[in-house]
Amino acid sequence: MNERELLITRLPPHALCLVQIHGSDLAQVGSLISGAVAAPGNSSTATAGPRVYAMGPTEWLLVDHSLDDVRRRLSAGLGRIMVRITDVSAAFSSLRVEGSAARALLASDIGAPRAAAARPGEYARTRMGQIDIFLHCVGPNSFDLHVDRTLVDYLHAWLDAQLEVHNADAG
Repeated sequence: MNERELLITRLPPHALCLVQIHGSDLAQVGSLISGAVAAPGNSSTATAGPRVYAMGPTEWLLVDHSLDDVRRRLSAGLGRIMVRITDVSAAFSSLRVEGSAARALLASDIGAPRAAAARPGEYARTRMGQIDIFLHCVGPNSFDLHVDRTLVDYLHAWLDAQLEVHNADAG
């Protein structure tokens, strides 16, 4: 693995909101969120544009969705269901790891074993370098990593260190 096979870049800030839905059975909650934001599945989402990450059975992270639009769509079918929508844009940063060495680098940590076999659109909530991340395959050898903004510099340095170790092993 050499450095020309891998590029790690910081992505521009995204609009992110956290949606939590309580007070209903899980099937109704899933139907409500799917109808409101067109969430495709539990471990797959769009590779560009608005995306939805399932964080748990009643909690979702929405990327590049309009907060007002999400509120409007969810309020249409609420009834007695409690919904909390929080703008968390300032809480996250994103990195893109791309190149022919990306899969090997990301799979080198025990917390992210799915990276080696991920197809575009698939994502996982996992850990890398001891921190929680959303790992999203956006292309054949391209991954977006969404992480707490206070830890993005640490994650970037950790990825660089992993790359140096792999380069030393290969050389």
